Amino acid sequence: MLPKEKLQEELKQLTQSMTVEQLEKAMIYLKSLLSQSWDEYLGNIPYADEPWTEEDEIAVREAKEDIEKGEVYSLEEVMRKLGDL
Repeated sequence: MLPKEKLQEELKQLTQSMTVEQLEKAMIYLKSLLSQSWDEYLGNIPYADEPWTEEDEIAVREAKEDIEKGEVYSLEEVMRKLGDL
C-alpha cells in the first residue's frame, strides 16, 4: 500500500482533469466510504429538475415489458460485464 501522502497526491492529480459532474459523483462516493449512512447518501444526491418527457414514458414502458418477459440481468451479471467483479 502506498503512503497516505502519496495517495492524497494521486487523488489530487486525478481530480484536476475531472468535470464538475465527475467531481460530484466522486465526492458522493468518497463520502460513502467514510461510513456515511444510506439516508445521508440519498440526501446528497443532486435533485433532477428536468421535466418528464414522452421519451421517459416510452423508456419506462419498455423496461417494464422487458421485466415481464424476464429479459433482465442480476446485479452480479452487470458488475461482471462492467469488470467490477
